[in-house]
Amino acid sequence: MASPYTSFIFIGLLDMLSVHFVLPYLDDHMKELGFNHIQIGLVGAAFYASQMISSPIIGSISDVKGRKPVLLFCLIVTSFAYFWLGITSSFYVFFSLRIVLGIFKQTQILTRTIAPDYLDDPNDVSILYGKLLSLGKLGTDLGTNLGGRITKAFPKNGFTIACALTTPLYFIVLRLVNGLPELFNEKKEDNSEPEKKSPKLYDSITDTYKQSINNIYSIDWNKYWDIFLFKLILSTSIGLYYSNFSSFLETHHETSAGYHGYIGTCQGIISTIILETVSYSNKVYRNDTDYSQRIFHVFLVIVLSFVGLALVPNIYLYAALVVPKAMYFSLGRMVTLNVLWSRSEESNRGALIGLLHNVGALSSVVTPLISGVINHYLGVSFVFYTGAILASVGLVLSYQARSRSLEEKIK
Repeated sequence: MASPYTSFIFIGLLDMLSVHFVLPYLDDHMKELGFNHIQIGLVGAAFYASQMISSPIIGSISDVKGRKPVLLFCLIVTSFAYFWLGITSSFYVFFSLRIVLGIFKQTQILTRTIAPDYLDDPNDVSILYGKLLSLGKLGTDLGTNLGGRITKAFPKNGFTIACALTTPLYFIVLRLVNGLPELFNEKKEDNSEPEKKSPKLYDSITDTYKQSINNIYSIDWNKYWDIFLFKLILSTSIGLYYSNFSSFLETHHETSAGYHGYIGTCQGIISTIILETVSYSNKVYRNDTDYSQRIFHVFLVIVLSFVGLALVPNIYLYAALVVPKAMYFSLGRMVTLNVLWSRSEESNRGALIGLLHNVGALSSVVTPLISGVINHYLGVSFVFYTGAILASVGLVLSYQARSRSLEEKIK
């Protein structure tokens, strides 16, 4: 039997692989089915809206009812929904299935939630989170490539085949999750009154929903608000960079798409190296137990990188600045998750990680609006300066958090 650590790695990889068999070719398939642009937009919006609403609730339900059974249930629903997605031609069924997937496709969130239950060493949890982020990129690239080959080889029913192939992959994931050892502290139903009648299904669902909402409301937000703000600032800054990366190079350095590809590949390689070598960064920051120093360094490097990238006179200096920028972008993504996990309690970890995911999704909505306004009125260079200003807010707040941390250690 595989160790929990190994199981989590394969769960994360196979989940992203399965999703990207289908996701990149979803819009093309809907066009082939005859859906118009409004219908395609509604399907996309329904998925993301339902995911944003459900992520913290599903996470909270896992806190209340047990993470392993909730993850197993979500995987079963996801598996059947993807299979059905490949065989339906009805807009209403397609629309409904995307809502179902938006609600129950929470594998990545629940995996990050359940992992600390099985890994005693905080360093192992940190390393696992880094590997999950790294393997997510591998699963995305590999799934997109294989899905593309399938749809190209079978033009008429390639999407159906790709959806069907997700089913055995998800059953492997189900097997891995089911093989995780039972935990003594896993939530179980109270059977202390055997004579008590079993609740009706509706009452049981309603009770679970109420418990999950109460669990979210019981969270001490004074303890976590800064993490969510750091996540929002970081995600928005990263989004501003990547959404204007190509246009900035074309405008200011007159580079071709080939150069953009080389720099993008370099960024991807650096990101993967950082995420795969978390143990080394943990050694460098071995005294930074509350992650405050790392957060401060992340925002410091991002501010300097944004200003430098906007000012450098040639592409070679730009490429040189990409290295520290890519390193600390990746470190920042990982650190926000780690600091949330380190502060959270077992009773609310799922809800908090679900909410952290929502903050990232919120930045995806805000970023294009900010980018569009700045580009229209000021120009693409000022998008980088805007990113630097946003990161400066994070820099000031993280400096204050670091100062408080040092004062507490001195005491």
